[in-house]
Amino acid sequence: MKHALALLLTIAIALPGTAAERRRAAAPPDDSLTITFVESDSNQGSMLPAGSDAWLDLKSVTRMGSTKEKSIRTRHRFGVRVVRAGGAAWGTAVLTAMLDSYDGRATYRLDGRPLTTAPLVVDAHAAVGTVVFHTLDVEVPVSVPEGPLAASINWQVTTE
Repeated sequence: MKHALALLLTIAIALPGTAAERRRAAAPPDDSLTITFVESDSNQGSMLPAGSDAWLDLKSVTRMGSTKEKSIRTRHRFGVRVVRAGGAAWGTAVLTAMLDSYDGRATYRLDGRPLTTAPLVVDAHAAVGTVVFHTLDVEVPVSVPEGPLAASINWQVTTE
């Protein structure tokens, strides 16, 4: 009888759904961060925000002024908001951007700093929930034939 009781206790402890297993802590709430883009009142092209993606259409860019200029420049102002899952607006995050792909026909500057394939820290302490406006400058040499430019900027947000 003693052996049977010991065997039953061993089986009861090993079974799933025991009291120890039921005392597990609840899963922490989703604390992930995402980025949303916000159009500004810029008249230099238009941006189509699509969730965490955005498409920038610079429309037709023409050279104005002196024919001695070696490039054509355009500027677009847009907003970036870091969003926490569940809508909570607390804390800060690190916001980075980099050229993910580009056709090499233009140079890109974000807030006056060159964008390359290396990550650029755009904001080391971006406030979650707040829109911060940034400026993208695109410079195209006049020697580049007419046509669409192809570039993709990869934005990332991480917690500090």
